[in-house]
Amino acid sequence: MDLRRIKTIFIFILIAINIMLAFVLVSEKNSRSEEKKIITQNLSGLLEKNMIYLPEALEIPDSPDISSFYLEKMFGSDADMAEKFLGSNYTTDGSGRFESETGVLSVDGNEFKFFRKNPSGSVSEFSEEAIEKLCRDEMSGFGMIPEVYEFSGFNFVEDGTRAIFTVKHDDAEFFDAYIFFDVSEKGVFALSGKNIISEMNVAESNTPYFSVVSVLTDLVKNVRLDKNISHTIVSIKPGYYIGRSEESYRNILAIPVWQIATDKGLILHYDARSGQEIQE
Repeated sequence: MDLRRIKTIFIFILIAINIMLAFVLVSEKNSRSEEKKIITQNLSGLLEKNMIYLPEALEIPDSPDISSFYLEKMFGSDADMAEKFLGSNYTTDGSGRFESETGVLSVDGNEFKFFRKNPSGSVSEFSEEAIEKLCRDEMSGFGMIPEVYEFSGFNFVEDGTRAIFTVKHDDAEFFDAYIFFDVSEKGVFALSGKNIISEMNVAESNTPYFSVVSVLTDLVKNVRLDKNISHTIVSIKPGYYIGRSEESYRNILAIPVWQIATDKGLILHYDARSGQEIQE
């Protein structure tokens, strides 16, 4: 038998198989795209009947795979935080306010604000690189772990510049773990934020997100949305949520969530494992 002919036939068979596979993949992709389009149209219709609008330009995210995270908070108590920020010679009124000669610290659950009375230093360069280095040095000075945080840029506040540091994994943000540094020409004069994290351990998981479509349908009955006015959804993001968790500072599970924001400034977090809203 002619080996050259057999080889040619074999090549044509492989080409035909590849064409068939490509056709199947394209058909499946088109089918999923059409299915998603129909679901989005039905969802938009339901929301619009209740004065909630989903812009056509806002794409509904697919359900990605997620990882589980166990976190450790830096401070085991408010007193630990007060000593780190103010030293041991501080006074407190028992309501979460601590004060010393160096500054004032206010703590409310997982949220804190610290004001330095007399910032010392001199800042002459306000480039992103210079501000980031200054703030990371401040983190180290307070015993924080700079590697946990990602510099997300800065904006302007009344008395200077605010540098923003967040916690992320594969572009998925930890929505309630961040630190703001307020910087003037005299140095860092204030810090604020939520859930100061000292360690983050990843436990890989292929658990899929709960459908964001079912989360969006919950907006129809969500009591936090004023039913007498219209609302437009401006963003839908997957990410993580820690919560207050005052009782435990080690091995805290970060909850995978969908974050939904509206044009009225309302931000909602839904547990991606159950589709239920997290009551903050």
